[in-house]
Amino acid sequence: MDQTDPDLTFNKHGVCNYCQDAFAKANDRRAERLERPWIIHQAKTNKKYDVLLGLSGGVDSSYTLHCLLESKLRPYTFSLDNDENTPEANHNIKNLVQKTGVDHEVVKIDLGKYHELQKAFVLSGVSNIEIPTDHILMAVTYRMAKKKKIRTVVGGGNWQTESIMPKAWGYEPKDLTHIKAIYKRFIGKRLKGLPTISLPGYIWNRFVRRIKIVNLLDYYDYNRRDAIQTLVERYDFKPYGEKHGESKFTKWFQDYYLPVKFGYDKRKPHLSSMIHSGQITRDEALEELAQPLKTKEKYYSYIKSPNKTYKDYPNSEYWWNLASKIWQRSAVLRRH
Repeated sequence: MDQTDPDLTFNKHGVCNYCQDAFAKANDRRAERLERPWIIHQAKTNKKYDVLLGLSGGVDSSYTLHCLLESKLRPYTFSLDNDENTPEANHNIKNLVQKTGVDHEVVKIDLGKYHELQKAFVLSGVSNIEIPTDHILMAVTYRMAKKKKIRTVVGGGNWQTESIMPKAWGYEPKDLTHIKAIYKRFIGKRLKGLPTISLPGYIWNRFVRRIKIVNLLDYYDYNRRDAIQTLVERYDFKPYGEKHGESKFTKWFQDYYLPVKFGYDKRKPHLSSMIHSGQITRDEALEELAQPLKTKEKYYSYIKSPNKTYKDYPNSEYWWNLASKIWQRSAVLRRH
């Protein structure tokens, strides 16, 4: 990591706060792997589908599908068509679905309105312009879970490659107030016609309908390089390079927008996470960082607006934090 993260600190031994946190959680991470049989048992149902999984064509979600099938779980899978997949991603999704025989649905959205929302976020000058994509995907996921009567949503998120990400570099994509405010400010009209989910809707889905979110790879000894090799051998998977590089927009966001506008290099937290999980050495990470960032994708040229943070626009951070604290407190009380 570097000084673009205002929360980066070091102890008297020169060990950063992220490393200290990783060391403190090491035993918990090992214990989580022992819970895998119970997690899988809990997900099994008497219904047609046990779990819901979104497929991006990337390594994490693709390997998650492999793990689900190895565990004899029955997934319903879907992909979001936002016109941003690389050819490799589309190839990977097609092959995975055909070779495994899982049921799969492509969810289409209004691309015109979607690109308007993306444009609004770029014009706003905030760092996390991936919020529109992440929010829409979350809204689609809960709708799909309701439609298919599935109560366990499995994601490809994992601590092994994603445990480190500076909070100051972005903002929570759940906040619909924030999204609507930016769209109204820069597009000049109310946001309509795209899948969205409000705070009450989120609470209803998580705590009334009791939809569970499980990052299955957290319960495996997940190694990204080994996963790619398995996917290539079993499903003719086509690698696409860096993490999240299966999306053309995300690649532009990571390789151009963030480093040029804010000086943020997302390879640093990704590689730092992989150092902590033992997948690469520090020297290997430094060697990769020495390679220049480059992307062929060209999305928006007007990124010279003043740099802003989410706090410069209306948001519901207070209410989201309050809801989170109440849920955490109630979870503690339930355990006792």
